[in-house]
Amino acid sequence: MSKSEKHSCPTETITATYHTHHDWQDAEPLSTTVTTALAEAMDADPTEIGPLYDQFDPDALDGLFHPRPDGVARTGGHVSFTIDGYRVFVRSDGFVSVHLIDGDD
Repeated sequence: MSKSEKHSCPTETITATYHTHHDWQDAEPLSTTVTTALAEAMDADPTEIGPLYDQFDPDALDGLFHPRPDGVARTGGHVSFTIDGYRVFVRSDGFVSVHLIDGDD
């Protein structure tokens, strides 16, 4: 592994409560991947964590990073938000991480 490869994605080296990667070729929307990741981190069923639209707009998240109409991927963007004591971080390349927020933050 080259030096640039080691540092190309520093957030993946952070110990996450849970992390995954959204597959843009899958029919599942990004908001479903985020909901599943959050449920996994919380050790809960996705239906038990409450609707995410109480915290953010899933349709807006789905559209934010969805590939352009010509199929070209969107790059360089990210969004993060907190929900029920967890910080959720989503990158345009599909990387999703969910971290338990330390009570001292």
